[in-house]
Amino acid sequence: MSGWVLIGLVVLAFSLSGCRGGDEAKTVRSMVAVQPGSGDGVAGPNRAPVVEQVLIRPNRPAPGSPVRARARVVDPDGDPTQVEYEWQTASGRVLGKGQAFDTSGLEAGRHLQVVVTATDGQTKSMPVVHEFELAKPAVSISLVAIDTSEGTRPGSPLVAVVEIADDVSDRLEPRLEWKVNGEVVGTGEKLDTARFSPGDIVILRAHLELAGRRTRPVSSSPVVLTRGEAPEILSKPVAGIEGGLFRYRIRARSPEPDAELTYALVRGPEGMDVDPKTGLVEWRPGSDQRGRFEVEVSATDQWGTGIAQSFTIVADAPASSPARPR
Repeated sequence: MSGWVLIGLVVLAFSLSGCRGGDEAKTVRSMVAVQPGSGDGVAGPNRAPVVEQVLIRPNRPAPGSPVRARARVVDPDGDPTQVEYEWQTASGRVLGKGQAFDTSGLEAGRHLQVVVTATDGQTKSMPVVHEFELAKPAVSISLVAIDTSEGTRPGSPLVAVVEIADDVSDRLEPRLEWKVNGEVVGTGEKLDTARFSPGDIVILRAHLELAGRRTRPVSSSPVVLTRGEAPEILSKPVAGIEGGLFRYRIRARSPEPDAELTYALVRGPEGMDVDPKTGLVEWRPGSDQRGRFEVEVSATDQWGTGIAQSFTIVADAPASSPARPR
């Protein structure tokens, strides 16, 4: 507190006369005060730093993952500080020192703590203890793949392969979703590809449902359905035109066990016909159809893989003359 010291009081009194019948007096008082200096202060003792807050990241570390602590420290005297971190079990056994700690080798559910102190080089703060528990790893899908061991041709079954990263994975059923060219076509463990075509793209997606919550879906690598091996035409057009009728049965086979062959006329004279199921080629030339005619037939499987055969027919040849393959 500062006070005022009175250093002077001057009283000036004077009388003025000259007015009729009396004297008039006037008094002026003046006070001058000064504020004295407070004097030099005396420095107090050094005060210890204070650890105000301790945080760890991640705040729920899983076993095997690194965890890092961060402290907020204030020094009342403004001195620079140094922070010390000590990682302990709940019983106080020291596991490590430093700002970061590796939790490898510790099981889920283990209670740990980090003890934080700060020093300014002269005095040390009171320790602050931050307790935490190693969390159980979140349930997640670690692998989604398509088993193509039976082939990738249309008609070959594709099998889902899903792995879950969790100790209770045997009690969890993943939800599956098969997509072909972006459209959902199935939800089972296997996908029958018989109704699809070569070039179609198949993707498997899987997710989990836990306590009414749906996990993020995980997708497999795409599988492109491929064409099978081409069939082979075994027969040769040796029959000629007999009785005014040309007849030839195409005989073909495919190395694909599930292949279904369809026969067709690619080019030929007017009136020629090919049975798509039996491969029987028939043609009865008209009276104006004489000379050489180029013919091409084909055998194609249900996946679009085929083979063609070309030959020439001479319509005015004798009945015993065979067709000549090209």
